Amino acid sequence: MKLHSLFSLMLVCAIALLGSGCASSSANLSPMQKRQITTHQIEGSYENVYRAAMTVLQDQGYVVKNTDMASGLIVANVDRETSESSQFWRALWIDKGTFIEATITVGTINDSLQEIRISLQLTRYNRYDGGKTDIKQLVNPAVYQELANQITVETKRREALGR
Repeated sequence: MKLHSLFSLMLVCAIALLGSGCASSSANLSPMQKRQITTHQIEGSYENVYRAAMTVLQDQGYVVKNTDMASGLIVANVDRETSESSQFWRALWIDKGTFIEATITVGTINDSLQEIRISLQLTRYNRYDGGKTDIKQLVNPAVYQELANQITVETKRREALGR
């Protein structure tokens, strides 16, 4: 990740964290509000957006566990206890002892416009006995916007390469 990109990411996240907290409670949001936060439109072919989403997750240290290109589904996770590769999550101060699962679905609006929906679930667990201590959906708009921005950039990169 370029220094400028990392700095802008950290700045956006720091502002968001000061205003709303990293893993805001989803209890206060309606389903429509959650959908608005987690859904983004990206210009590009279906295949490029789908593959860009997988690339961005892998760049963030996720292990892709399940994919189905026909339905647009990508499921990936990262265990913060063992993975230190994700600058994105370190910038958000997501600590060790946290398991993060990402689900992305890609849907076609038309040939050159796709819609992605991202869902991030954080599970904190006790390091001593492995029991879960907290499970919640991450609903911070800045996090979803940053992931959508990264997928957009990767989509444009793929298209510039003629893919």
